[in-house]
Amino acid sequence: MQAPRPSLAHPTAPLADRPSQSLGTRLVLVTLGFCFVFTLLTVGVRTYSAWNEAWSAMDADLTLLEQVYRQTLSKAIWEMDRDSLHTHVESTAQVAVVGHITLKLHSKNRAPEVFERSAQGWQPSTLAPTRRLDLVYQPFPGGTESVGELTLMGDERVLWARLRGEVRNIVITQLLQSLLLAGLIMLMFSRTVTVHVKHIAQHLGQLTPDTMRQTLHLVRDPRHRDELTLLESGVNQLQGKLADHLAQLGRYEKELGAHRDHLARLVQERTAELESLTEAQQLVLGLSNRLIHAPHESFDACQQACVAEVAQRLGANHALWLVPDKDHNVFRLFYDWRPEGADTAVLGPVPADTMTHVPARLAREELLFFFSQAEMGRSLSPQEAALFSSQPVGACALALLHSDGEDFGVLFVGKPLGQGEWPPEDRALLAMTAQLLLHSVRHKSQLISILATQEALRAANRQLEVLSRHDPLTGLSNRRHFDEIKEDEFQRALRSGKPLSLLICDIDYFKAFNDHYGHATGDQCLRAVADAMNAAIARSGDVLARIGGEEFAILLPATSETAALQVAERVRLAVAELHIAHEASKASPTVTISIGVAQLRFGRITHFDALFEAADQALYRAKESGRNRVESSVASAPHSAT
Repeated sequence: MQAPRPSLAHPTAPLADRPSQSLGTRLVLVTLGFCFVFTLLTVGVRTYSAWNEAWSAMDADLTLLEQVYRQTLSKAIWEMDRDSLHTHVESTAQVAVVGHITLKLHSKNRAPEVFERSAQGWQPSTLAPTRRLDLVYQPFPGGTESVGELTLMGDERVLWARLRGEVRNIVITQLLQSLLLAGLIMLMFSRTVTVHVKHIAQHLGQLTPDTMRQTLHLVRDPRHRDELTLLESGVNQLQGKLADHLAQLGRYEKELGAHRDHLARLVQERTAELESLTEAQQLVLGLSNRLIHAPHESFDACQQACVAEVAQRLGANHALWLVPDKDHNVFRLFYDWRPEGADTAVLGPVPADTMTHVPARLAREELLFFFSQAEMGRSLSPQEAALFSSQPVGACALALLHSDGEDFGVLFVGKPLGQGEWPPEDRALLAMTAQLLLHSVRHKSQLISILATQEALRAANRQLEVLSRHDPLTGLSNRRHFDEIKEDEFQRALRSGKPLSLLICDIDYFKAFNDHYGHATGDQCLRAVADAMNAAIARSGDVLARIGGEEFAILLPATSETAALQVAERVRLAVAELHIAHEASKASPTVTISIGVAQLRFGRITHFDALFEAADQALYRAKESGRNRVESSVASAPHSAT
């Protein structure tokens, strides 16, 4: 089926609905706008020039008046002719350009006398020119005398009157010039451009694919070679190219119709392949998810189930997975799948030296596809062909599970006799399955490594827990463990009402021992004292902890004061019986300890620190009394309700 040819007249249809505007009108408007701006500028410049000319003319008139009245006024002032002065001033004030006149008379014997006259309606101005003249009289040759001062001020109204007339003439002249220029431009543009542009537009609007060969011809003098001539030639050339292009499009449409039908068949075939490939991908994704969540103990069974499901999807009748045993240099059977009811055979270890062709070829090609059992026999060694031909098969394939120097075995899949094809979707499914099994084997080894690591971490955590609660030198509970236990035992004693005793022990003059024998011997002494004290404590519930450098604490739950004193004496004797030499001691030639005992009795004390403080005070008294002895004290706490 051919596609309809594009219409050249259709795109111009919306333009016909738009309101038209003549190019000549636009040109005239632009010209008028330009003339208006130009007129404003011209009027401004010429107005400024006219103002200067009027001002210069008024200044020249005032200067002429000065020249005319200089001698006469000077003589009248010298001769003190008042009537003549008044007459000259009045006549000067009658001149049109004079707005105000001032005549000042100088006198040596009295104050200056001033004559002033102004034109009717005159106002002082800074725009009009002003002339000032000193009046000098020469009564005799060689002698001059200053007799007065004459000031002439121009009338600003005369300047503005002259300017208004000049501006009116300028504006009228410029407007007439602009209108004439715009009319001339519009007339010339309409006769030389607009007519031909309309003709071109009508010609282009009537074009169709069938009339594309009709050329454009403008009715004008052929001697004119201008832009319109180029436009006419360009339109005709464009029509010729469009006509050739439309003819070529027609040929392409016919060819495209033939290719479209062929492409539709290819798309259908490819769609079927993609659908099969999508199903294969979904199958592999499902198997991958199953392997990811498979427990460690059933991981091998899950791998075998995946191989079986892929073999069924491929329509195979035999699948074999051999894994290498590097310790014995053989391949062992990991999984042998056959359809239900098929004969099974027991396959023993396969010597690695008999597997020569398969690993070598798979290392280069990754996957081997054979279209018959006979073709496989020709491509492999006799031992390998016999291994994979234990059951009659047609098309078959081999995949090597190998990556990054690790070899995880060989996978064999065979189809029933009579099936000699490997469609692209089956090839893709087998390739994805090989990668799936390869990653699953890696995942399995990672699971084993993770489980081993987790077990090692648990053992390390247990050891860290022990180390965090015990003193590394003596092996006794450390201060942290003692602080945790003391609160529990204190609260238990408050609830049960049973007694609680605390012993604080300190090795006598241990700093002097360290200074005398050295820190290494001091550490040995601490370990020996700790072992002796630990052996002297009989009950399992009693807690012995090293709470300082040479200071130890013994917590005795449910122990009375008498029993606590007996335990303290037994501990003191156990240390003394070690007979560790202590030449720097002032209490004994051997290592001894001092012990403070505190007994919790129920009164008003609510925290363990009071009991510890009492035992510490008892220890202080033991040291003050000569050391190597036991002293006791009593701490009170509120009696339990029980």
